[in-house]
Amino acid sequence: MAEHTIATSRVGGTWPWFLQRLTAVLLLVFITLHLFIAHFWHVGEEISVDSVSERLRDVAYIVVDLGMLVSVIFHALNGLRTVLFDFDMFVKRKKMLDIGLLVLGIATTVWGIVILLPFLEG
Repeated sequence: MAEHTIATSRVGGTWPWFLQRLTAVLLLVFITLHLFIAHFWHVGEEISVDSVSERLRDVAYIVVDLGMLVSVIFHALNGLRTVLFDFDMFVKRKKMLDIGLLVLGIATTVWGIVILLPFLEG
């Protein structure tokens, strides 16, 4: 009988491979929750900046939106990392690419949180 193994990139690593799949599942969960909470929970209510700001004071909205933000950024940048490692010129600069994507991911996450803050504060 043939032995089954999980194929991972020789430079990508098992953890990035696993986390890519985990964030894909989390994205499905967060998007489903977001669609339900944002579009079906308050059916018939007027949508305005004030009503969105009021909704964003609810912990459920905050958890879903921040979870979706972090999952999307990680999933996208990890996918970009995997694609770039298909090119030899990036494999030779693995450490630099990892640090660059980490800094970009942190900066983008902070920027997303800063954008949400005015809504959270009212």
